[in-house]
Amino acid sequence: MASRTLDQHESMSKQLGNIHDPFFKQVLSDPMLAGTFLREHLPPEVAGLLGPEPPEPVPGSFVDEDLRQHHSDLLFRVQLKDQSLEAYAYVLMEHKSAPDRGARLQLLRYVVRVLVQWYEQNNRQLPLPPVLPLLTHQGPEGWSVSCEFTDLFGSVPDVLRSYLPSFQHALIDLAPMDDRTLSGEVRLRAFLKALKYSRRADFADRINIVLAEVPVLDNRDLYVILTYLEGPMAANNISIEETMERIDPERNDLVPGWWYGRRYYEKGLAEGEARGEAKGEARGEARGEAKLLTCLLERRFGTVSDSVRQRIASADVGCIEAWAQRVLDAPDLQSVFDAN
Repeated sequence: MASRTLDQHESMSKQLGNIHDPFFKQVLSDPMLAGTFLREHLPPEVAGLLGPEPPEPVPGSFVDEDLRQHHSDLLFRVQLKDQSLEAYAYVLMEHKSAPDRGARLQLLRYVVRVLVQWYEQNNRQLPLPPVLPLLTHQGPEGWSVSCEFTDLFGSVPDVLRSYLPSFQHALIDLAPMDDRTLSGEVRLRAFLKALKYSRRADFADRINIVLAEVPVLDNRDLYVILTYLEGPMAANNISIEETMERIDPERNDLVPGWWYGRRYYEKGLAEGEARGEAKGEARGEARGEAKLLTCLLERRFGTVSDSVRQRIASADVGCIEAWAQRVLDAPDLQSVFDAN
């Protein structure tokens, strides 16, 4: 039992280290939210150049494979008001515990990759499109590093400076922002508040502030935010049921199904441990996973038929987990099961 507890703590530590990038990419991959994010937080003189169209996500990643657990990149094609020009806005979010002086070097590498790819894909035509590097920082201590690339070189004779690569990246530093200025769009504000507070030492005291927008969010957004905050909540011994009871008591029973599924899962593990029966543990795990999936399906698609419940109940854990991974993106109930 002690070994399992230790493994669980180690697993939680790993999860906490990797939760920020997926959450950021999930939120900002929505073109409408990304457009609002750019218009509200780019320098005003730059935001004023943007046309009314939402940004178009450009698929792919320019981050080295061995860095992808620590960095997240998003590339958007944005149309300027001057229809003769096309610009790329490149968004990189940094998750280090302290401001990173080397982030500018990473941004330069990514920008060069974007331009080289564009050059090759467009038959080596010129001119190149402008690329705007934008770095977003969520650390609680604030960003204290220069945004000028040439500052990396230190003291350089003036005659050499014109030969140095030179650019400045835009910076969005969430820590010092007033919550009201994070966004005028309630969904985006809710997501950015989760990012802003998730790593703060006073997170437990701020949970009501972090989740203040929950009553006006739909169940899908609620699921996304609570999934992201699972690690910080567990680390701070925060009860999701008690928190939801304070913030949105009418929807406390609509807390994402996996939270309730976990209780069944853990209960099954405990029963299996107490009896020393491996099959009891497996049965408890399957029961919990089935409960989890059923709740998720009902939150997403409404009442689940008895035949679907029976299909879930008779499936093994691996199959149930595969179905659960499709719930949020599936257009309808049948699509969750079709690939099987």
